[in-house]
Amino acid sequence: MLNSALASLLRWETGGAETLVRLKSDPRYPKAIRTFAVSMLAEGDSDRLLDGLLKDAGRNAAALCAAHLHFSGGLTLPRLKALCASFGLVSPGRARALLLYLRYLGYVERAAHQRKGAPALYVCTHRFLNTWRNHLRAVLDAVEVLEPAAELIIARFDSPGVFETYSVELCRNFLEAANLTDLERPFIRVFLHRNAGIQIVHSLIAANPDDKFPPLRPIPISLSASARRFGVSRIHVRRLIDAACDEGLLTFSRHGTVTFTPAGRDALDDIFATQMARFLSAAAKTITARPNLAAPGLPDRDLPPARRIDSHHIAPAVFG
Repeated sequence: MLNSALASLLRWETGGAETLVRLKSDPRYPKAIRTFAVSMLAEGDSDRLLDGLLKDAGRNAAALCAAHLHFSGGLTLPRLKALCASFGLVSPGRARALLLYLRYLGYVERAAHQRKGAPALYVCTHRFLNTWRNHLRAVLDAVEVLEPAAELIIARFDSPGVFETYSVELCRNFLEAANLTDLERPFIRVFLHRNAGIQIVHSLIAANPDDKFPPLRPIPISLSASARRFGVSRIHVRRLIDAACDEGLLTFSRHGTVTFTPAGRDALDDIFATQMARFLSAAAKTITARPNLAAPGLPDRDLPPARRIDSHHIAPAVFG
């Protein structure tokens, strides 16, 4: 049984169009997406510092990049700028501001030892690493809905190297797919880049009155309650919903419900399926990198330098 479950998880290691087709056709897919959305909302509600990072795609990407650099050779402003720019979500100027924001949150700090003449070196604090570990554990809870073998990673997530490996592999997955993503798509412009936009999408998925994904039926929404929950103004929420309607993603009724249009459903499906596929792939790659998760006592694989999480050299193909 374990070997079968493990083989099922490992098939996600490599992606492709057929991967998304397989994922969307899985009867567990709607539950996995709902589990993810509910978990992200709960995290934001319980941790206001993390909530700040979940507000938009740029902040989330900066946190993902900071963790990756911390584990893969060192967090400096030039490296953060280069990596964020590779995603296409954050300009170099905003990368600088986001580094300051991470310092303000107490998530990164200047390293105790600095090399003379080199860019300032930063390290992720225990506060951030503990927060990010819990965040990725919540991601894996959604992965486990689809692939029960993910429990092998969750059960050992606090063991040395496991969280670090998953964090690095996840960042690499998003980076490798960055050039395949059209960042000018209406859904991305409306929801991923606007303050609290993705949180509002998560709340709509969580409030979906049926078990379908993407949602078919009208979903109740309170503009005032959404504004209070996500720390924005009611006008901001209304403008976001209006923008989605103008782009043909939603319809908004006078009864206080929104309905995803066919175009909106397709966009929602593609965004979340792609994201979930990257989560699954990172889990499979973590098992491959650390086979002792599946067979305790087996040594971890000797990974090439560009994939080792403890390398002091950052892969040129990634960072230029």
